[in-house]
Amino acid sequence: MINIRYVSRNAQRPEGGSSSSSHIISAGSTRFHDSSGNGTNTGIAANPNKMGNLECRKSPFTGVFVVDTPAHDHSGVSHLAEHMCFRGSPYYPADHELFVANALLPLSINATTYSGCTYFYVQSYNQALFISAIQYLYSGLVNTHYEKSKFEAERSGVLVNELTLLERNIDYLNNMAIRRCDTSTMAYKHAGGFSDSVLKIGFDDLIDYKKRWYDGEHITLLVSGADTDGDEIISLSRQAIAEINAKGCNTKLCDAMPLNEAAEVPASTLKRNTSVPVCHMRRHLTNNHQVKPIENDVSTWWVPQEFTYDLLDVEHQIKSRFIALGHFFIDDEVNHAGMIALRFVHNTKTSTQARTDTHKKVVSVLTEFNVEAKPRLFTDNKLPQAVQQLIRDYQQQANSRYSEPHSPLKTRPFADYLDNVHVCRTGKHETYDKSKRADRPIKNNWVSTTEVAVELKGKKSAQLAADYSSLLSLENLPALPKLLHKIAETPVKAAQNSEERFQSIGNNWVYRVDAQFHRHLIVIMTSASFWQPRTNGECYALGVARFHEHIFIYGAQDRQASLREVWCKNTLTQNDLNTGISKSPT
Repeated sequence: MINIRYVSRNAQRPEGGSSSSSHIISAGSTRFHDSSGNGTNTGIAANPNKMGNLECRKSPFTGVFVVDTPAHDHSGVSHLAEHMCFRGSPYYPADHELFVANALLPLSINATTYSGCTYFYVQSYNQALFISAIQYLYSGLVNTHYEKSKFEAERSGVLVNELTLLERNIDYLNNMAIRRCDTSTMAYKHAGGFSDSVLKIGFDDLIDYKKRWYDGEHITLLVSGADTDGDEIISLSRQAIAEINAKGCNTKLCDAMPLNEAAEVPASTLKRNTSVPVCHMRRHLTNNHQVKPIENDVSTWWVPQEFTYDLLDVEHQIKSRFIALGHFFIDDEVNHAGMIALRFVHNTKTSTQARTDTHKKVVSVLTEFNVEAKPRLFTDNKLPQAVQQLIRDYQQQANSRYSEPHSPLKTRPFADYLDNVHVCRTGKHETYDKSKRADRPIKNNWVSTTEVAVELKGKKSAQLAADYSSLLSLENLPALPKLLHKIAETPVKAAQNSEERFQSIGNNWVYRVDAQFHRHLIVIMTSASFWQPRTNGECYALGVARFHEHIFIYGAQDRQASLREVWCKNTLTQNDLNTGISKSPT
């Protein structure tokens, strides 16, 4: 049985109250995705304020499942496992369950990964709905029974789409190149995976990973809210989880990966703007990035995460001191040893003596500043406040360095960590037109499923939507993702022009829904056929959202973006919504 903890509102406040906020390091940049297809790094962020302003007056029910999800390489299997938790289960078989619930019900469900743990969260003001959502999440966590077609669609479709979107960002690619070539024992293992590495994940790899890590031994449920003492909410949560276990949705642990390969490492994206002129890939990428084999030296000092706050505060000053020699930046993701990386990318391939001289200069500059150890507390403004507080409380209790208030941090003086430097080599990208990169169609071997009508009669209905049909409302629609705001401006300005409902840039698109069709949207959105482009892996994100008082259907990183205008029209105007045949255009 998993461990369930109730956290009171007072217990969630960081030590020292508001005065400690200056020591809270943003973890938002370390998230590699939201499993709903709303990845934060790409601007497809879930709306943390969906619950509305009530959060200021009343405490919502909030639950966070904490799952140990170590990465042992760059394969991305832990990333895929997170996605698959939302791909249905014997208890909640519909794989569009998450999308319908997040769009039409008064709740928020999502997941984020940080420093070797994945946090699956749910938030709602309705207690019954909250408990059902807890049960839905848990059933997906422990499920290890998947159709191979769903595995293929999520891995080769959704996941590759997400990573391709990230890899179009030059800063992301630069940092990725360094990580892929770093051979030190401290090197990051990128749990998000890369667009080429995830394609090497086998079906058995996924099942073994889930059986090894998604079991009661590695899962903790944190709950809070509604100004109660927690007894009732814990009892209801435990009962909901017990129902899943009683139905045999959780399987026994069987063959798992070797423990010596499963070191706990961060599972997050390469995230901060590094602007490093290096990006040679060891392996050929499926999205055909063009690179030149020009090598650069990269020097790395590893220091405890407790120095992050002071280092980020002076990072710009340090950068300015080395423009002629190279580029300094801080990769503030936390590795398996609780360390962060101070990187220096040399402008050219250097001799041993030149590197040594540069190392001395870098260390000299670093020691000029007063860098002290401070507790690094979790925050991510893309998450609901109560979710952040629960995660922060869990990390403070789980990390022995923070378990006792006011206890001295177990670190040596900052300068002591600068004695050791690791050097690796990488390459840099060929320069090419950024605008062409942004708009080019996706090229890979994925076969579109919109080219044929797909029978959907066997698809299961969304259980949460059916059980709480009285709560379904367009008032619960989230805000349009920020990535799509610019695209949506044109249809908004042309609201009176029926010919300008659709707008696309590259593989991203929006379609303004005329008011006359609003009354049909709930029926349309609860149908499995509406979500088929996402569940078939044709796009990274699909949804319905509000923007400037208008309602939009949208898609991001969509392989069939050019066909979606017709698809939207067919979806909205079809007469028989229960035929079970997809109306995707051919």
